[in-house]
Amino acid sequence: MNTHPSDHDPVDADTRFDAALRARHAAALAQLSPQVRAQLAQRRGAALRGQRPAPRQHRLRFAMAGFAALCALALGVRLYPQGAPSTPAAAPSAQLASSTGGSLPLDEDPDFYAWLGSADAPRLAME
Repeated sequence: MNTHPSDHDPVDADTRFDAALRARHAAALAQLSPQVRAQLAQRRGAALRGQRPAPRQHRLRFAMAGFAALCALALGVRLYPQGAPSTPAAAPSAQLASSTGGSLPLDEDPDFYAWLGSADAPRLAME
């Protein structure tokens, strides 16, 4: 068998892995802008001193977003026409007519709409 002794040595493999990882890290740091590197240095220094990061105002932003959503919902409910019926099917209107004794309101009466579509409706509307 033709094997190299360093192929099976875990210490050598760990050293090579560590060196490769450090080289990749150095290449990644070289691509960062100076501003980002300065921020990272400040944050690392603060973490080593034991300082906590400044609290963000996320709670206030979430509260403002929730209030805006609630206002939009209230406005939508207020502007939504409450009496707007969905398109009635023929069976429910016939069922309603039979249950109320045939006296439907004019806007729900299918005979009224049939009359509006007839030929003499425009003539009567002109009078």
